[in-house]
Amino acid sequence: MVLFGFGGGFLFAIPLKVCYTEKHKFSTFIASLRQKENAMAFNKYIRNAGDLVTSHEQTRAGFLKIALEKNRLGDPYIKNSLAFKSMVSGATCPEALLSIPEVRPFLLSASGLSDKSLNYLDESDQTKAIEELIKNFLKPAGKHFIDETIYRYLLIKGDAVGGSMRNRIGALGQERLIRCILSCMAVQNISYQWAENISGKFPWYDQTDNDLDIERRMKALCWQTAAGKKRLLAFNMNISTVRKNVDICLFDSDAVGFRNGKIAFEPDKALMMGELKGGIDPAGADEHWKTANTALERIRTTFASAGHPVQTSFVGAAIETAMAEEIYSQLQAGVMTNAANLTNDNQLVAYCNWLLNL
Repeated sequence: MVLFGFGGGFLFAIPLKVCYTEKHKFSTFIASLRQKENAMAFNKYIRNAGDLVTSHEQTRAGFLKIALEKNRLGDPYIKNSLAFKSMVSGATCPEALLSIPEVRPFLLSASGLSDKSLNYLDESDQTKAIEELIKNFLKPAGKHFIDETIYRYLLIKGDAVGGSMRNRIGALGQERLIRCILSCMAVQNISYQWAENISGKFPWYDQTDNDLDIERRMKALCWQTAAGKKRLLAFNMNISTVRKNVDICLFDSDAVGFRNGKIAFEPDKALMMGELKGGIDPAGADEHWKTANTALERIRTTFASAGHPVQTSFVGAAIETAMAEEIYSQLQAGVMTNAANLTNDNQLVAYCNWLLNL
């Protein structure tokens, strides 16, 4: 009789004279069980590559959220336009707008000039730009010249919103991750301190009852694990070992050790480095994964070379089938330690709880 042990104390026995075919079947069965046990080690909600793939419903919800955010960012420009319309209501012709100094900044924007460009233009250059706007667009609009001015202003500012949205999409992903971490902390009654990002300075605050929207301003988070270890999680840090920006950085440190971001120069404090991709567009998913995968490989290589190997992880909103298979393969092989689909609540909660207990 041969005894086979399996994780958790299970014991299996088969006769020595069992046929080779049965032995092979049994070995396959054990390998399958071990594979499932390994899968549980990184995220119990990822049982196969398909679990990582972003569904159509999740993609749809992501696009709707982006649309709402775009409207939120654009709303101030709508309000500006309404104020402008009220302030120039007495103007009878386009040229009359030049005699209202209060609306000159609005007219400069409608002319297509950015705030940066104004630093290189004197008053006469700026006036000429407004005169060209009047000549080419406002006069041909006739009595609707005020509305035409507003349309031109909104057209120019729409481009600015587009630029802001490219930054906000990444920020939305980070904010979702932070909020999930805070929620997991609240459920477990884990107290924390957090650092705010204020123009390169990072003041620390104790936890408060009202944490509304602090994920929009947070740079770092510090807590104590159940095992009594201090942990510090920071976002978008330029890590000296990698010489690149890293999205998710977990350190063995307290809040004092953050030292206004200088902890990025202490590789021996690093525990886990992760990449976060918050874009929801499936068309860019593979390219984002290639970028993230290259970054994670660089992290593993450089930290190992420095004598301080770290764990790595990936969190993404748009995960397609091919990249899901690559991610799952790395998780199974132990190349990557953990992963989660940002749009999957169960996976994200499991990932956050893993972070909190590292």
